[in-house]
Amino acid sequence: MMRNLLVLTVAVLLSACVTTEVGENPSPAANQLEAAQLNLDLGVSYFRQGNMTASREKLEKAIVQNPKLSGAYRILGLVYQELGDPAEAEKQYLKSVRLTDNNVDSLNDYAGFLCFDRREVDKAMTYFDRALAVPLNDNRSMLYSNAARCVEQSDPERAENYLRAALAADRNNPQLMVQIAALAYKQQQYLQARVFLERAQEVGEQGASILYLMSKTDSQLGNIASAGKYRKQLLEEYPLSEEAAAIQAGSGR
Repeated sequence: MMRNLLVLTVAVLLSACVTTEVGENPSPAANQLEAAQLNLDLGVSYFRQGNMTASREKLEKAIVQNPKLSGAYRILGLVYQELGDPAEAEKQYLKSVRLTDNNVDSLNDYAGFLCFDRREVDKAMTYFDRALAVPLNDNRSMLYSNAARCVEQSDPERAENYLRAALAADRNNPQLMVQIAALAYKQQQYLQARVFLERAQEVGEQGASILYLMSKTDSQLGNIASAGKYRKQLLEEYPLSEEAAAIQAGSGR
C-alpha cells in the first residue's frame, strides 16, 4: 500500500445529515434548528464536492443558528484541515468532542487529526480507545483499523492486535486482510503476509495495492516466477498507479 491513508468518517459524512422533523406549525426555534440542519447538510455536500469555501460558509451559518450542533464543528474541523489550518481544525474538533462526549465520529476524527497531523500518538490513542469503548458501535472495525495505523510504526505488536480485533468484527473485509499482510511484511513475517493476501484474494480483493504487495512478498519468499507474474499484471492493469511507478523505479522488487 503506497499511502498511509487514515479511513476517516469522510467516507460516511452523510451520517452527519439527519433531517430534523418539525410539526405542521413549527415554532421560530424549531425553524432555526431546521435551518441549521439544512446548512449542515449543504456544508457536507460542498465538502464532498471539494468546495471548501462554500462548505465553511454553510457550516459557520449552521453553528450560528444552532451552537450545539456538534456535527457542524466536526465537519468544519475537516474543512480547516483541507485548508491547511491545523490550529483552527483542532479548535473545531475539540468543540465537537466536548458537545458529544460519546460521539464515535467526533472521537475518531479528532484522534486521526492528532495522530496523522500532529504526530501526537499517545494522545490520539486515548481518543481512539474512548471511541472503541462506546457501546453499540457499528464502526468498531473502522476504529480498530485506524488505531492500528496510528501505532504501526511505534508499536507494531499493538497494531496487529487492533487489526485482528478489526477482522474479528468484520471477518470478510479484504482491506483489513491486506492491512494485516502489509504489517506482517514490514515485520519480515512473509509467510503470514502471504496467508492474509491469499485470503484477501479469495474474497475478491483486487487492485494495484494487493498486486504490489503480492509481488514483494513472493520475492522475499523466493517465488521469483510468481513475483514476476504479479508485477507484470500490475503494470498491465494499473500502469498509472503509484505502485507501478515504484516497480518501474526498481523499489518494488
